[in-house]
Amino acid sequence: MGGLVYHIAQGERMSVIKWRDSYNTGVAQFDQEHHKIIELIDSMYVALRDKLGSEVVEKVCREAITYTEVHFTNEEQAMSSISYPELEEHKVEHLRMKKEVEKFQTLITTNFTEGATGLYHFLRDWLINHILVCDKKYGPYLQEMKES
Repeated sequence: MGGLVYHIAQGERMSVIKWRDSYNTGVAQFDQEHHKIIELIDSMYVALRDKLGSEVVEKVCREAITYTEVHFTNEEQAMSSISYPELEEHKVEHLRMKKEVEKFQTLITTNFTEGATGLYHFLRDWLINHILVCDKKYGPYLQEMKES
């Protein structure tokens, strides 16, 4: 990840999203990736709050989106490798999120503040709900498959 986001996130280590044990899926790789996504979303918040300018905000948004897509690929590959029964539903959720993000990216080009702020709120809320509703389901299944 780029140094810019790391610098922003470290500049003021006030977390907007507080990690809770209830977010743990039981899969260390994905929990670490979720932590990273939260750091990136926090960086978006700081960039918006501190009015760091459209170039910085857009870079932070791109990094958050890019890393989230990498995470989705990792999750889907892991689920596919063990024939996770809810893989298709999970992919649909990921696709739905990507389509919403595309709408915000389009809005950013016409109304920067509304688009960037909306994207931040959407990612923040979507991530937590997705972890708690969808991702929490695969943890026990993946653990069970490892033990088998």
